[in-house]
Amino acid sequence: MGYENGRSPEYSVWGTIEVRPPVPLARLRGLTDQEAFQRRLGTAPAGAAGPEPASAPQARWEFVPDDDAGTDDQGRPRAIKYLRVNDQGVARTEVDRRLLDVAALVGTDHTFHGHLRYEGYVGDEGEIRLRGGGPPQWRDTTPRYW
Repeated sequence: MGYENGRSPEYSVWGTIEVRPPVPLARLRGLTDQEAFQRRLGTAPAGAAGPEPASAPQARWEFVPDDDAGTDDQGRPRAIKYLRVNDQGVARTEVDRRLLDVAALVGTDHTFHGHLRYEGYVGDEGEIRLRGGGPPQWRDTTPRYW
């Protein structure tokens, strides 16, 4: 595997980002209905609200419903309140791609609160913030001892 700016492309990424106001699930169908994303980006069941770790081991990236919005007649959540992530060994370019896809579908009329944490295989660590309409912002928080 190649290296980006001297860093390994493999990361562990975890945490929760809240979407305000909650976004209608129908707006995110472009991600949840694509076969490629279904294995990587799921929707937690109703009642799983809150910034806890991923509820299902196979759902490394999952949308968490806004329980206050209720469900439709088929039991699907009407709105999403959180993006919850717990993914190990994912390339930085894949993290960026997924977050850009989420930000594009959520739109600029919603804001993101919170951040994801990351840890690289070469000892770097930090946080990733998501802004509407812009690329994810990676901030290195690795302690330096010099």
